[in-house]
Amino acid sequence: MKIKTIRQRWLISVLATAALLPLHALAQNSIRYPNRAVRLIVPTAPGGAADSLARVMAQKLTESWAQQVVVDARAGANGNIGAELLAKSEPDGYTLMMGTIGVLAINKSLYEKMGYDQLRDYAPVGQLVTFSLLLVANPALPFTTLPELIAHVKANPGKLNYGSPGTGGSPHMAMELFAKTADIKLVHIPYKGSAAATTDVVGGQLQLIFGDPPAALGHVRSGRLRALGISGPVRLRAAPDIPTIAEAGLPGFAVTSYLGIVAPARTPATIVTRINTDINRITAQADTLTRIDAMGAQPKTGTPEEFSALIRSETVRWAKVVADAGLKAQ
Repeated sequence: MKIKTIRQRWLISVLATAALLPLHALAQNSIRYPNRAVRLIVPTAPGGAADSLARVMAQKLTESWAQQVVVDARAGANGNIGAELLAKSEPDGYTLMMGTIGVLAINKSLYEKMGYDQLRDYAPVGQLVTFSLLLVANPALPFTTLPELIAHVKANPGKLNYGSPGTGGSPHMAMELFAKTADIKLVHIPYKGSAAATTDVVGGQLQLIFGDPPAALGHVRSGRLRALGISGPVRLRAAPDIPTIAEAGLPGFAVTSYLGIVAPARTPATIVTRINTDINRITAQADTLTRIDAMGAQPKTGTPEEFSALIRSETVRWAKVVADAGLKAQ
């Protein structure tokens, strides 16, 4: 009887140990994370805010982790190509994405079919920045202020065009909200990236654009573009002389975009917490803050739960804008 009891105890011990092995392995992997290269998907074209910030974070995380963080540009379909790639990646922390407002909030209402659902398929890791957009015009046009622009468009409805990096991105949606608020009609011409659209405003093929401050401010300072206003609620530290759109003539108007890191759903919480801690620490470093400031952005970090709440609230907000404007992606 005693032998049987010992054998039973031994068997129970072996089975219990075997049951714990997957959890132990997961814990060990989390502790060692990362132990190989990490891919950071950027779902937008090179040269924009998402790409610029991704390269800053990749460099700093590479230094911090002693493992290479590789930026993988996968532009197309307002971010849907890169976003679907992330959704189908292994939830092990080795594939991450720089999430944009298009991918994380707008596309769900704009596209009838997507290969992902941002509320179901992603684990939010943490927000990094908020940033405003800069409303700029070709300087040859017959207006120099926001009220003059609005008056000109009302006198010439449907004759002024504007560009965007693509249907459904924050520049497109900001302009739609601007036109609705100002009660004017503008013609949208989508591009495949912000750099090309900005170049065409400089060249006169387009009249207006809501541009990323890094891409637009140099042209404004050289006189090749005319700045009419900042989309957000406060002026840019990098350009304090440019008024907000609310100050310039549309009280209450405010649009800010944001960027943050997301991982595939079911990524272990220990890994999500590790990445969140590291990106918050890096974002607070003086040299990182200098580079963020040069982009015309403001640091805005927090917990994964706070980033998740932002994504959900913004999804609701932009669904209304899309519906009111009657927009659908082509």
